[in-house]
Amino acid sequence: METTNPNNNQMTLSKKYQGVYSKQLPNNQIMMYIAYKNNNGNYSKYKVGLKSSTITEQFCSNLRQNELSKIRLGDEIQLSSKTIIKFDEIANDYYYNMELNQCSDTRNSKNKYINHIKPVFGNINIYDIAPIMINEYKILKLKSLAPATVAMQISFISSIYNHALKTKKFKGSNPALGIESTIHVDNARERYLTLEEIHSLIEVLKSNKYKNKPAIAKLLLYFVKFALSTGARASSIINIKRSNIDLKTQTVQIFDTKNKSWYTAYMNSKIFDEEDFLFLEGFKNSDYIFWNNKRKLTHRIIAYHTRPIYNEMFNVGLEEDDYKFRVCNHTLRHTFASHLAINQVPLFEIQKLLNHKDINMTLRYMKLSEANKVSAVEGIY
Repeated sequence: METTNPNNNQMTLSKKYQGVYSKQLPNNQIMMYIAYKNNNGNYSKYKVGLKSSTITEQFCSNLRQNELSKIRLGDEIQLSSKTIIKFDEIANDYYYNMELNQCSDTRNSKNKYINHIKPVFGNINIYDIAPIMINEYKILKLKSLAPATVAMQISFISSIYNHALKTKKFKGSNPALGIESTIHVDNARERYLTLEEIHSLIEVLKSNKYKNKPAIAKLLLYFVKFALSTGARASSIINIKRSNIDLKTQTVQIFDTKNKSWYTAYMNSKIFDEEDFLFLEGFKNSDYIFWNNKRKLTHRIIAYHTRPIYNEMFNVGLEEDDYKFRVCNHTLRHTFASHLAINQVPLFEIQKLLNHKDINMTLRYMKLSEANKVSAVEGIY
């Protein structure tokens, strides 16, 4: 193994890992490199990425060991070869395919890739990314991000490889396969709004207490009303058109963006009043309900405006990463299901109302149903 600088170009050799180098750039960033001897006895040097982008010395060492293993097995792929396929290439192809298929979460997913995954893996040959490197990425990200967030990022990596396998741009094993499942994610929401909290939230939105623009404030009110009445996901609510609403039967046709299917939801008369029906009648059939200033609102825009309201009303004293008990837009869906269970609605019916594909997803509400039965028995004498 080499122990000296391969080109003396102001590069510093790691004190802990052989063949791993760093170089300070004019902007004070640190660029990481690896170097190793190829079959001809010459040095191959490869720029891995910036240290600030989660590129650690250990990550570089893992990449270098992967290359040395190829050389020993007689299967070397030169890092500087013209036939290299960088991970960013198959990622771009994957997101282009998502756009073609009009996947609802394309923009959000791609932004997460650009901000987190691309700086680490984007410039690396897809055949050089090994499971140990993705595990190292997982360990480092878990130090600063929630487990569910890290699991999602690794699922993106796995999906990108799966797409490359499907389109025959990659032949081999998916190095991210199964790593997502090794992350323990315990963020099942326990918090739901009580009846008093529901009425308080609606009154606050009606009064426009938070000084939002009137048009946005009114749409926030209707977003909350649709969420509490239908239990639909935020991504489904923002896609509701006037043509999806039948005011006579008080039903709404919801497109579930997660399960890619339509189902029927219902407008609760205790949530929607006559004024609401008049408001909804004013739309054309082709109009989206959640449209403001010539553009359809997104989940992120809704969350931007509702977050400070939830924080002031319900989240005081809670940590930012307390996903179990912090109130957010998804809490409204959980509130809908929780009150169904409390009111003794059969779990099979709750499953249909939530459009759950698996009854096991609905079973979490069983404890609320059982608790209410105990109260009922206790109260009969």
